[in-house]
Amino acid sequence: MHRILSAIAAAVLVGLTGCGYTFSGGGSVLPPDVKKVAIPLVDNSSTETGLSTVVTEALRDQFERFGVLTVVEESGDADAVLNARILRVQRATSAVAAQSDSQLQRDTTMTMAAELRRTDGPVLWRTTKLVVTKPVATSSDVVVTSSVDFAGGTIGAADLRGLDSREVSRGQDQEALASLAEQAARMIYDQAVAPDF
Repeated sequence: MHRILSAIAAAVLVGLTGCGYTFSGGGSVLPPDVKKVAIPLVDNSSTETGLSTVVTEALRDQFERFGVLTVVEESGDADAVLNARILRVQRATSAVAAQSDSQLQRDTTMTMAAELRRTDGPVLWRTTKLVVTKPVATSSDVVVTSSVDFAGGTIGAADLRGLDSREVSRGQDQEALASLAEQAARMIYDQAVAPDF
């Protein structure tokens, strides 16, 4: 029985790799000579101060994670350069309290453009509009303290009770921007580097 299961597993694996499928992080759609990438500080056209650094670090972390490409500091040492720009950050109310009309939740949306270009000129990949959105609680009454997002944050449930709505909203905004940076970095990596499935 063990041999039969092993044979089936091997056949499935051969079938998948024979059809051009690879496992995440194990390959690239980039030309084989593109091994090193430089990721300069992301341009920021939004009003969010400090967001350039957050997004740049998220991109560098994502591109280093799988070892497909090596992130280098200088574009002169790279085969390609990833340039990105934060076009805007928008917030829109998505839930209000029925009795008081006060805001309970809003969506934070970041829009970016990015381009991966060989250092000698040709564009390897480009997106003019990449959009990521994150819902944000604006009142301590609607923060789900058992959620994964809250558990991964910097404050605990006990701390939450001592904060007013403005402080909760500000803290949630910072967490949302960090999450949006990670989402955008993942999408850019997946589109520019990761193999198509």
